[in-house]
Amino acid sequence: MPSSASYIPKEFKWNKSNIEWLKSYLAQKTPLLNQISSGIGIDIHNLNLLRFNELCELLDKSADGRELRSRLFRAWRSKKSRDSDNGKKLYTFNLDIKAGTQLKKLAKNRTINSTLEDLIFGTYQSDEIKRAQAKQLKAEQKEIERQEETRKEVEDETAKNYDVKELAAQEKSELIRTILKLHKQLKDYEKQLPSNK
Repeated sequence: MPSSASYIPKEFKWNKSNIEWLKSYLAQKTPLLNQISSGIGIDIHNLNLLRFNELCELLDKSADGRELRSRLFRAWRSKKSRDSDNGKKLYTFNLDIKAGTQLKKLAKNRTINSTLEDLIFGTYQSDEIKRAQAKQLKAEQKEIERQEETRKEVEDETAKNYDVKELAAQEKSELIRTILKLHKQLKDYEKQLPSNK
């Protein structure tokens, strides 16, 4: 006999929301449950994990019970799938074979759903357009890099010119100071010489 935990599908979490769904589903199957349980009756409203496993063991004993359990778990998987669709709805419609073939070509490595949504919202881009955009972006990036390189060269050249002017300005002022110092020394020297008058 399988262990009690083996009856619950892996993706079924035993929480309030899921238990309410389970009770609602089983309530719709009450006549079949009564038939399978030979009129014993199953208290669906007080369902807990232990009682659910007991119910599954009971269902496992007959072909109708196993079928009901299979339908229950299929319904659960469908509900889980619908819940995870995040605002999406299933549509079923006929499409011309040629249109379907063209849609598959457009989709290539993407899903048909996302390709259809992109076509409807006007956001679809073919691989050719994507390649052209990538090429343009690459060219723009190269142009930006070239402009940056030119700007840096101009800055470097400007910095060199500034350094030379600054250096020349410093040497000129020092030269003037030296000349003034020498001029003063010369005057002092002249004062010390005896006059030839």
